[in-house]
Amino acid sequence: MANYECVAGGTLADSFPWSFRMYMTSADSESAAQSAWSSSINAMFTYSAFEALLPSETNCSYTYTSTMSADWKQTTKTQTDEDLVGTGTQSMPYHVCETVTWRTAQATKYGHGRWYLPALCTTALATDGYYLSSTAVGDIVAAVNAAITAWSGVLTPVILHRNGTRSGPGPLTTDNVISGDVPDGLTTQRRRADKRVPTRTSLTF
Repeated sequence: MANYECVAGGTLADSFPWSFRMYMTSADSESAAQSAWSSSINAMFTYSAFEALLPSETNCSYTYTSTMSADWKQTTKTQTDEDLVGTGTQSMPYHVCETVTWRTAQATKYGHGRWYLPALCTTALATDGYYLSSTAVGDIVAAVNAAITAWSGVLTPVILHRNGTRSGPGPLTTDNVISGDVPDGLTTQRRRADKRVPTRTSLTF
């Protein structure tokens, strides 16, 4: 079995980068793994209800798969240029995003990982705001399920433990992802657009 790092990414407002990744194992070659990964991200981002939750200025412009060494360092890489864009309008702020949580049989904090999705449209919010509507959550779940279906049989998602812990998993070990979920609460990814210089308006004194 080979170890892979699979990444998808693009830009917000055609300017600021976003990305997420998944560690995978597979019996297939790097090119076959990348084909499955690209297909899965395409299945997710072309799911029409999910497309409508992403602003048209948000895109997924690339996917890639890297073969990882025995100590999980990147070696070779196969990349695909993508052109996947949202169809919605009026994005939430750059740093606000929804997560997808991936879980293993490990019940501790070492047993899960996350995708930080690109910022969604305000139409994803519940009627009074504050959190996502149940419809939006269902649409995200359906889109991610489409991705899972597309990579199934070729890629096995895992959570990598780079460092050993006193009572948890050992260093450079993995646990298979066995479930996942999408919350209705939003979180922040502070690195996105952190170089944007805000426009300031002075108070009157």
